[in-house]
Amino acid sequence: MADSPQHAELTHKQSEEQLNLLATIAMEVAATSDLSCALEVVLHRVCEKTGWALGQAWVPSQDGSVLECGPVWYGDEANLKSFRTASEECNFVRGVGLPGRVWALQKPAWVEDVRNDPNFPRIEAARTVGLRTGVGIPILSGNQVIAVIEFFMHESRTANERLVKVIAAVAAQLDMVMERKRATDELTQTNEILQSILSNMGDAVIVADTEGKFLLFNPMAERMFGMGATRTGSSEWSHRYGLYLPDKETLFPHDQLPLTRSIRGEEVNDVEMFVRHAKMPNGLWTRVNGRPLRGANGDLLGGVVVCRDITQSKEEELLRAGQSRVLEMIAADAGLTDVLTHLVLLMEGQAEGLRCSILLLNRDGKHVRHGAAPNLPEAYVKAVDGAAIGPRNGSCGTAMYTRRPVVVTDVLTDPLWADYRGLAEICGLCACWSTPILSAKGEVLGSFAMYRQEKRGPRPEETRLTGIATHIAGIAIERQQQQEMLREREARISLAAESADLAFWILYPERNSAWMSEKGRAIYGFDSALPITCDLILSRVHPDERTLVKAAYDQACTSNGTFESEHRIVLPYGRTRWVIMRGRCLPDEHGNLLETIGVTLDVSAQKQANLQLQLQREEMAHRNRVALMGEMTASFAHELNQPLTAIANNASAARRFLERGNIDPALLAQLLMDMVADSQRAGEVIRGIRSLVRKDTNVKRTFLDLNAMITDTVRLVSSDVLLRESVITTELDPRLPEVEAASVQIQQVLLNLVINALDAVESLPPTGRRIIISTRSDKSEIVEVSVRDFGVGLPKDRPDKIFDHFFSTKQQGMGMGLTIVRSIVEAHGGTIAAENAPDRGARIIVRLPAARGEVERNKAAA
Repeated sequence: MADSPQHAELTHKQSEEQLNLLATIAMEVAATSDLSCALEVVLHRVCEKTGWALGQAWVPSQDGSVLECGPVWYGDEANLKSFRTASEECNFVRGVGLPGRVWALQKPAWVEDVRNDPNFPRIEAARTVGLRTGVGIPILSGNQVIAVIEFFMHESRTANERLVKVIAAVAAQLDMVMERKRATDELTQTNEILQSILSNMGDAVIVADTEGKFLLFNPMAERMFGMGATRTGSSEWSHRYGLYLPDKETLFPHDQLPLTRSIRGEEVNDVEMFVRHAKMPNGLWTRVNGRPLRGANGDLLGGVVVCRDITQSKEEELLRAGQSRVLEMIAADAGLTDVLTHLVLLMEGQAEGLRCSILLLNRDGKHVRHGAAPNLPEAYVKAVDGAAIGPRNGSCGTAMYTRRPVVVTDVLTDPLWADYRGLAEICGLCACWSTPILSAKGEVLGSFAMYRQEKRGPRPEETRLTGIATHIAGIAIERQQQQEMLREREARISLAAESADLAFWILYPERNSAWMSEKGRAIYGFDSALPITCDLILSRVHPDERTLVKAAYDQACTSNGTFESEHRIVLPYGRTRWVIMRGRCLPDEHGNLLETIGVTLDVSAQKQANLQLQLQREEMAHRNRVALMGEMTASFAHELNQPLTAIANNASAARRFLERGNIDPALLAQLLMDMVADSQRAGEVIRGIRSLVRKDTNVKRTFLDLNAMITDTVRLVSSDVLLRESVITTELDPRLPEVEAASVQIQQVLLNLVINALDAVESLPPTGRRIIISTRSDKSEIVEVSVRDFGVGLPKDRPDKIFDHFFSTKQQGMGMGLTIVRSIVEAHGGTIAAENAPDRGARIIVRLPAARGEVERNKAAA
């Protein structure tokens, strides 16, 4: 009990010393620059103040697999060097040795006597230098051991919990100090990186507080805006830094500046601004994005903007827009002079002090003519206009002649400019480079030239602009030449069309539009100013024929072929015209219908003449039939006399039966039936006569059996044949197809041929007066009728002469019978031919197309 106050005092003293040690180490560690220096301080102070003989540190290897002896250690005796050497030669895995045990457990470990510890690989080295007690302390960063420090003394001591806590506290202090150190270093490094980024980035970055005071103005911002941060207020920023609206003339309103808006708390996206100041007189384009600058609690602290130089892309955009405008002028058929002038001004606007010109090659291919040069002196333009091209004729004349670019860096000394040197000097021209303008086929159209007031050649950007200008100029010039050629061709075609009385037209089905010559407009009744469409042309077609015409056109469009249609058109005032329309459908390279070109011929007069001719033919045919009636009077009389005589005889017999009063009903009925049959027979003969002599303007075609018609015709002329002591033999094909024809006209043909045959054999003896009528079918598509006589035959030099007008072998003949026969046959789509038979006589052959239904049935049967 007597020692208690002394023990308490000792304990208190040790606590104060340990606290002082902790404070001292914390201060010294805070002043160190890295972990190695901090460890050196801890090892030295702990050994010095707490009686440890040796202290050293272990750190994980780079791959984290073992602990390695660190370079820092402390020992107060020279003989401890051997233990230090033994430690440097060791590596410990987790759980092995004192350091490995601490590493694995992540907490302090106390060994009272290391010489008796089986898990202490350096035991021999410890015995050699007399080390006994050891302690290991982990240095943690979060849950990770970043180092292990160990201390040894010569005495053997039991575990001192207080001392361990002090050393552990020192280790923890070391971790906190080093963590702050690392954070400071990282912050410093981050600031250095940020500063480096801001200094080297291609965008301007500006930061200002809520009062408009600049907090950051990076080097790119200084270059972009011509100066650094100033103390001017936001109302003066536009004037001070040269900030303009996109019109390049109006200062940007200060309250709408992106930075001003960001300071107000707005988000700003993609605002384009033009900047021009003393250091950049040509100006630049910048695109600005801005955001408000806020603190951790959301308070508004200011604003930040990022400005990107978009001059190159903006100029490219403006150049493309300018090109588009010029191309639109070309597409809208603007005048060539206007197009070329706009193109030259566009090129001149791409560079300061640049002047350009375009010259055209004349049609003679030997001289130039003025195209466009809005900013060259008028005297120079007049002097060049009409100049010849050649190998030494200035930049432009030489370029056209050689078909290659010509670069003259000094026009006052270059021999190509010998004839224009004085003029160039007066006009202030020093350099000129010219490039030929070529067509798509490589033909020279003109030249594009650039002029400079300094002696130099073209820069890459100017070469690029030259390529653009020559390409667009080539399009414009070639289009104008094509239009001139088209106008000339249209003029020639119109002249030819008017001479040939043809109407030319072009249809564009995709856009329902059309072009038509003046002759066409006159034929269709269109006003000269009326826009024409495909539907409008179709509306002129007669309603009865419109569907067929449209179907023929559509079929041609589908097959990209041709079409032809003869139809009527109805004019606005009700008049009808007959026209023939012929066209060809033209496809594009993909096979799609591009346009339809064609002609229309007014055939109204021809149609009227054909109608008159048809009427005359019908009149002649009628007269021919009447004439036939005169020739067949005997036959007709005989044909009528037979049934009339029979009727009279039957009537007399019936009267006698009635007078006698002996009436047989059956016999009387038979007599009456015979009388009816004979009257019908007489009626048929009369109807046949009437049909031959009647004028019928509405001749209808029906399906006819030619064999039956031949039989009826032979019966009709049978009396005439008997009177002429002649014989008609028929050889008829029983499988003969029907024909579609007018029965009266076909009977007229047969009668003409039979009568002519009877006339041909009339001079022969009765035994030689033979006529053969035969029929046959050629593949069931053609029906053939042959009338063969055995007379004197036909003219040997030209048998078909018998079909000519007014040719006759008879003394009393008019020479029109066979002419009418031929017109009837041809009107039915057939042919007629005459030939001399091999032995004697002549043969007339008529061929008619079989009826369509018959052809199809015969094909199906085959």
